[in-house]
Amino acid sequence: MSPLYIPLRVIVHWTLTTTDTLTPGIIHSQHHHAIMETYPAAYSPTSYGRHDGEAVIRTPHATKTLQGGGLEAICTLLATMDGTTPASDLIAQVPDSDPEQIDLLYGADIAYDAQAIPAGLAEAGWERYLEPVLPAMSQPTQQTLPDRLAARSVAVFGEYDPVSGVCDRLRAAGVSVSERSATDPQSHLDDPDVIFLSEQIERGDSWRAANEAWATSSATLIKTRLTATGWRLGPVLTADARACLNCVYTRVDANKAGGQLFDETVTGTPPYMQAYTDTVTELLFRALVAQLPRYLDDQFVVYDHYQGRRETPRVFASPHCKVCDNASSRQERFP
Repeated sequence: MSPLYIPLRVIVHWTLTTTDTLTPGIIHSQHHHAIMETYPAAYSPTSYGRHDGEAVIRTPHATKTLQGGGLEAICTLLATMDGTTPASDLIAQVPDSDPEQIDLLYGADIAYDAQAIPAGLAEAGWERYLEPVLPAMSQPTQQTLPDRLAARSVAVFGEYDPVSGVCDRLRAAGVSVSERSATDPQSHLDDPDVIFLSEQIERGDSWRAANEAWATSSATLIKTRLTATGWRLGPVLTADARACLNCVYTRVDANKAGGQLFDETVTGTPPYMQAYTDTVTELLFRALVAQLPRYLDDQFVVYDHYQGRRETPRVFASPHCKVCDNASSRQERFP
């Protein structure tokens, strides 16, 4: 697994006691019926083991310990749920299982409702790109995710080819993806939710257009670049950011020691291309559901695949930035 996945997930140890988890209150009949109509799925990968009356379950985002009765049924449910079988059928298949146990797995973020995955994404086998955003959502909220994504849009500036795989995954999830040119940045009347700048040469023709489009919209701007040794990820500028790309480059020009600009181009398919696509895809989905990772707050990532090294230069606002001055009412218009 690529080292860049490390900051995208935080390992948490969470002990669930018998009182807290395996003896829940009686589920309201309406909620009981709703659980039976869900499609439970385990996060990928999920592993578990049982010992001395405990079950330790490890998912990509957490490690949790369950104690008490019913562990055999819960572990069997985990091994059986595939996202295509309704909870009602799972309960009929697994002895001593019940809706409360599935509700427990949802509430503990050990499993999710597969109805959260848009059909196109599931058909392509790309569920894993959306799974990282699900633990922060309740099970009822997860069910609304396909409709939410279908109402989101991404405008791509710059080089499309390096991020074509990312765009394929977004479109499979129902997200509207359009290309914008440097000469006609407002080719679509509606503002996008995310402005996605993919650069081949640092400070190419499209960065100004993307920066100005962001400054006059409520969008989040995400800048990425595939390099000869890895990639640059960020900065990520939300609607209330106090700096812009012009600020970043102005400071680099003023202090050459404060940053490095890449001028090489990448040809062919580098060995880290899949990891780059996976990482950027997850970041775009996080931006679309307002779950941006904290490791990109006021900084960006320079990743070297061959050295296994990651640097995080800071992003600061530049005094008297023309772009920021022209967008001085941005926070008033997009609070």
